[in-house]
Amino acid sequence: MHSALRPKPPVKLPTSLVPVTTTHIKKPSVTPNGHHFKSVPSHHPKRIESNSSTPEKCVWSLGLINSKGKYLTAETFGCKINATGTCLKKKQRWTITYSSENDCIYLQSSLRHYLSTDKYGRLKCDTFDVDNDCRFQLEYNRTGHWALKSLSYGMYLGGDADHLHCFSKCPEWWSPHLAIHPQINLKHVLRKRYAKLDDDEVHIDDIIPWGSGAILTIEYVDGQYCIRSSNGLYFHKDGKLVSKRMEETLFMIEIFKGYLTFKDCEQCYLTAIGPSGLMTTRNKVAGKDEQFLMEESKEQICLIAPNGKLVSIKQGVDLSANQCERDRSSIFQLEYDEQLEVYHIRTSNNKYWKLEGGGVQATAEKRSIETGFYIQSMNNGHIVFQASNGKYIVPHPTGHMRAISDQLNTNESGFLVKFVNRPFCVLKCEFGYVAYRNKHSRILECNKSIFALFTLEESNDGIVYLKGSDGKYWEILKDLTISVTGDDPSKFVIELCSSHSRILLKAPNGMYLRAEQNGSIHATCEYSRQATQWDF
Repeated sequence: MHSALRPKPPVKLPTSLVPVTTTHIKKPSVTPNGHHFKSVPSHHPKRIESNSSTPEKCVWSLGLINSKGKYLTAETFGCKINATGTCLKKKQRWTITYSSENDCIYLQSSLRHYLSTDKYGRLKCDTFDVDNDCRFQLEYNRTGHWALKSLSYGMYLGGDADHLHCFSKCPEWWSPHLAIHPQINLKHVLRKRYAKLDDDEVHIDDIIPWGSGAILTIEYVDGQYCIRSSNGLYFHKDGKLVSKRMEETLFMIEIFKGYLTFKDCEQCYLTAIGPSGLMTTRNKVAGKDEQFLMEESKEQICLIAPNGKLVSIKQGVDLSANQCERDRSSIFQLEYDEQLEVYHIRTSNNKYWKLEGGGVQATAEKRSIETGFYIQSMNNGHIVFQASNGKYIVPHPTGHMRAISDQLNTNESGFLVKFVNRPFCVLKCEFGYVAYRNKHSRILECNKSIFALFTLEESNDGIVYLKGSDGKYWEILKDLTISVTGDDPSKFVIELCSSHSRILLKAPNGMYLRAEQNGSIHATCEYSRQATQWDF
């Protein structure tokens, strides 16, 4: 599976990190009502490599904050470098690429230029090429801060505002702020297993991160991180779960041999112990047992067919809408393919949906054209699937899934979506996270560096209710802003985007939510094409 932290490749990277490419297909057209529609390409013999074929380590995306609380920033104009950013946005986002050859890193800006220094400590960030002047080594202190030392010249990155340099003989410290959606799956590199909630502990023993228990939330707190389980509790360094944040729930992050490590307040590293893989801290020296990967927590869903039954693979490889109770076999993971602009749908036995003749079965080991499905969102939380033969999936009277319909008929091909692994949700747009305007206001804004966590409650008719930690619900105010002040649930609808694995939110007034750069959120969009797409 892809690491969630891997960006699109730059113009030039070390050969070992350049991923496989495929041919693009045409983007969907837009109908008058604002929804996106397109025909999925017909059968083609070329196959696409599976996620597991690409390197799983080496690349991390984050911001760097200096001692004055300012982010390292790469300006668009003139490729100038400064430390003036007040929050983590695009210009403050850097990609760290690890090189095992010299145990060093390369630092790449959002413009995909590499940061470099000369022997006089002068910084540049205007080239796509990597050379020796781009190599830095990371050093760490006991409080979780990083120092970046030029491998070629032995000097440290430092300075302030517009006067940055790499000519300090003593370390100047930076705080790492991970630039990822905070809901992740955590993989232990050596065990090749994922963390999951197990009663009141976290065990690292899942081969595939499946269901709500496998989702973790990484919460940034003043240069350190908390890990929260799917029930909202904080992970304690001793392996237990607690209800409140405290010193023992804070962890410092370091990069060790290209992977991430977590260090607690007593300088012990997170690891897994015993046959069940109990997650706890133990050793004061990082090794292979302390290496972790953070991976994107992709949406996992259940589907209720028009006959009222759950779609499942319980009976084998056949996809059938014939189950009444939810289990692992009725959970499916949506994996968006940016190159083909379709979804691949993974099952609990690590297979993909695949078009087989006119039927759909869970038989594919790898992604291919035949495993690509175009998803269209309809009203009230329903979606339809279009297969690579251009036809829509409809359940046969026996429950078997068949891609045989030429016409879009929601009564026959509409499936109600239930989100399995989002008991809590974090919403993010291009301007930042959704959180409260300030400590004294319950109005939501969308340009925050720190997110707010909301409970997602689903009904049986496609309606969802969003609730704050104080038990109050989202509601629309008279000026069409959103406030978390409702005593009673307000009806919202989640629509899956046909691209980019994001969602749209439709408010109770029938309008979609739109985010503005100044942070305001209004329920004012009549058409989906005008609405904000939210990372979810």
